[in-house]
Amino acid sequence: MNREIAPQMKAAIASSAELQEREALKRIGLSVAMTEALVARGFAEPVAHLAAEMGVLAFKQGYAAWVDAHDGSDFGPHALAALETLREASSAL
Repeated sequence: MNREIAPQMKAAIASSAELQEREALKRIGLSVAMTEALVARGFAEPVAHLAAEMGVLAFKQGYAAWVDAHDGSDFGPHALAALETLREASSAL
């Protein structure tokens, strides 16, 4: 991932319906792949699907936080923090 081009990519995607659609399809594909991998490892489909959707959302939120950080930090801690926030939020349901 390249933090320097992230703002330009964000602006380009925001200005183009086609790019927004492509971005959404990429997220769907990632979720499907994660769901299939978890099912193959023995998780029930509803659990696998929920985990995959949370993973995709954590990636999206972590990426946004990483781009905005401007502190030279790695992506991983931002993704893990986003996942922990989602885990905490889901426990309140």
